[in-house]
Amino acid sequence: MSLPHIVKWINPRNFLSCDTQGHIYTTNIESNQSKKIYPITEPEGRIIDLSIVNDLIAFSLSNGKIHIMDLTRNTIQELTKLCPEKELIIQRSISFDNSNNYLISIGDDTQINLFQYVIEEGNYKFRLINKIEKLFSKNPLNVKYKRISWSPDSDLVTIPTASKSQTTLISLLSKSNNWNNKISLVGHDLTCEVTRFSPNIYSETENDENLYTVIASGGSDKTLSIWNTSKTTPIILLQDCIDGEILDLKWVNQGNNIIFVTSNGHFCLVEFEKYELGYIANEETVDKLKKLQSVLVKPLNFRYDYESLNQGNLRRALPQIEYVDQKDAIKIDNLPKETKKKGEEEEEEEEKEVKEETKRIEPIISIKKGSIEPETIPLPKLDLTETNQNHQQQPEKPEKPEPLPKVNSVKKKSQSPITVTETSTRQLLQNQKITTKDGKKRVQPMLLSTNNNSTQQQQQPKQSSSTPQPQDKSTMEFEKASYSVSDNFHKSNKRKNIDENGHTKKSKREMEPIKFIGSVILNPNTTFSKLRLAIPKIRFSFQLKSKNESELFVLDIRNGSGNEIKPSRITYFKKDKEVWCDFIPRYIQLAAEGSNFWAISTNDGTILTYSQISGKRLLPPIIMGSPLSFLESNKEFLMAVTSIGELQVWNINTKKSILKCSISTILELGNKFQDDGLLKGDNITMCAITSSGTPLVTLSNGSGYLYNSNFETWQSVSESWWCFGSHYWNSNEKPQTTDLFGKGQESIIELLEYKTNEEVIRKTRIGRGKYFNKISKNMIMKEGFESLENTISLSHLENRILCAEILREDSDFHKFFIVYIQRICELGFKTKLFEICSELYGPDNDDYREGWKGSICGFEKRELLKEVINLCSGFRDCQRVLIHFSKKLNLIE
Repeated sequence: MSLPHIVKWINPRNFLSCDTQGHIYTTNIESNQSKKIYPITEPEGRIIDLSIVNDLIAFSLSNGKIHIMDLTRNTIQELTKLCPEKELIIQRSISFDNSNNYLISIGDDTQINLFQYVIEEGNYKFRLINKIEKLFSKNPLNVKYKRISWSPDSDLVTIPTASKSQTTLISLLSKSNNWNNKISLVGHDLTCEVTRFSPNIYSETENDENLYTVIASGGSDKTLSIWNTSKTTPIILLQDCIDGEILDLKWVNQGNNIIFVTSNGHFCLVEFEKYELGYIANEETVDKLKKLQSVLVKPLNFRYDYESLNQGNLRRALPQIEYVDQKDAIKIDNLPKETKKKGEEEEEEEEKEVKEETKRIEPIISIKKGSIEPETIPLPKLDLTETNQNHQQQPEKPEKPEPLPKVNSVKKKSQSPITVTETSTRQLLQNQKITTKDGKKRVQPMLLSTNNNSTQQQQQPKQSSSTPQPQDKSTMEFEKASYSVSDNFHKSNKRKNIDENGHTKKSKREMEPIKFIGSVILNPNTTFSKLRLAIPKIRFSFQLKSKNESELFVLDIRNGSGNEIKPSRITYFKKDKEVWCDFIPRYIQLAAEGSNFWAISTNDGTILTYSQISGKRLLPPIIMGSPLSFLESNKEFLMAVTSIGELQVWNINTKKSILKCSISTILELGNKFQDDGLLKGDNITMCAITSSGTPLVTLSNGSGYLYNSNFETWQSVSESWWCFGSHYWNSNEKPQTTDLFGKGQESIIELLEYKTNEEVIRKTRIGRGKYFNKISKNMIMKEGFESLENTISLSHLENRILCAEILREDSDFHKFFIVYIQRICELGFKTKLFEICSELYGPDNDDYREGWKGSICGFEKRELLKEVINLCSGFRDCQRVLIHFSKKLNLIE
């Protein structure tokens, strides 16, 4: 029993369907009538995939063939005649582009076939223009189905189940980039077989700026991903949203919805909100892109030079048949057996001719089975006079025939058997055409037939024996066997370049590879680190202005060649006048300024410190062992972060180390590790140091951290959770002062919270208010979460107060403390109020505890207690607690 497994619409009234037996039917939904259009007799195999554009159908079969069918003219033709392979490979996916110029297919042999076609005067003509083989590893993933897709402007085409090393990915080929890989999308754990472009082209703004397309992908890993082609990571990832494999998906409703079917029979729908994927580009912009892509389409007879493209990744196919023309197609209505008989008759005639030629050769050439041991026999010098005389005479037949070269082909309809003698064999070898290519001799093979020999001998001019013949006395050339053979030996045996006239050609000077200044060589020991941070590129030159605004001081750095021949130059200017200068035989990567010093780092992880006044070295070079990712300073403190996550802080004035730690603990490495390796973690968006020597770090997930040297650990300052539910989170105003260098009234906590707001808004795109409103409806309205916002607000204020105490932020501490006291009094939390007042009051005057401090952040604790009592006396629920401590302070009797 056959079951349908492919359905494609021809027009709104007709559609195509294919069953498991290999039949194709057309169905009209108005008349509800079906008609079989393929095959006329017996099916050749199961239909793997099918694509249709206008009335042209392309489908691939399980026997590896691709057929082209024209529904208008009722013709069918095999397209795989263009492929030169002897064995046809199953093509898992096949698709026409949106501009009606190209047809692409993917085979099980990890080879991509690209066809170009034109339609002139109603007739089509196809040509194989490209074969791509470098998008898959040596061990391809064999899957049952694949779904490739073209972008709306027909510039990009997705290649699912591509692979690089052990990673599965989706490759995007670009027509404008000579069909090279433009970008690779990595996000699926297992194979991803289905990809579909959205029918729209999107932009980040309403003015059609930064255009991009959107791709939906899925497969056997039960994951649906949505990709933005301007980014390498998915914008939406739905893992384990279904139980079965995703077999196919489709964009509907003008790209606002996605429908997909699964292997367990589920039909799923995904809906996107307005502007969730971006702003849809105008039709004028889309038409301009399509016209731009149409200009890139080359004529069908264009000759491609694939030998020089992409280092041989694109291999030129040399088919025996150049084009597939519809004029040679077979009518579907007249699929006769006559065509088959004609083909059989031609094959029989060819077999008879080959047998006749074989019979003629058999008396002269004896064939023996067994192993073949090749030998190289040097040919003696030939006397041309003797050769010509022997040629004019009738040669005698030898007693035993000498072994001949392998016969590649037999010329048809030979009139006489072949007789070979020693002299004629030598003459035959001498008459062969010899050419040179890349310094190597190429001998053109010749047919062994009497007519061919006689023709060539008649055309050969007669030469006297006194005329010297050019002879090649050079030794045989060998390819380099292995890396164990030295380069000197290989070059000494390399044949010189000789042209056709025997003259030595002047060898071209090979271009030396350019060493870009942006490369940083890492120590092999650091490549096995569990943490790797990005390293800034090395610039040719850069300048840093001094923070001293009274005078114009500039540190100018110009990198040389990184060695002693051309060292790097460091110059300190004052109003364009040189103050001091230094030279270093390395690349300079980063620089930072302190209160009275300059610090620079090189590409090998060495830190140099200079006096700001005279340029005197303050310390010997500090060796970090790996390149630096951050180099920051504030007043007398200098902080360095290496590419493997090591953080160190020094006091340059006292020449001592303040702290040493690792930054890996705040990057959530435990959550990012999987069985198949490490994944990309959160990015570091800011790394700084305060005027008191405390390191600060913010991440792309919105969290901000400080390092507490007393506890020797990292602690959180801000996170997106408090941004979600706290009443006291400020997301509207940017902090007035974000300078961490001790100028004016800075607010480090507000700076870190501002960074959190930036990351939240960047990720949500729809705005913080709409995003949190949607979460609030789902969380706060549930039973048991009535006091969620109040609890989050108090936790946020408590963390603010503690961080301000660690950072020695006196003004922030007092402001946050007063707000916190008022809030707990409003909510009636008497226990918390009593605990705070007890801590501020401290022990009795006659019994001081050892180690108790009477001040906090520059404020006397008992003075703060008096301020709390005066501020919160209006709250009736807390008056009993306040009266108790007022009596102890003798404020009331």
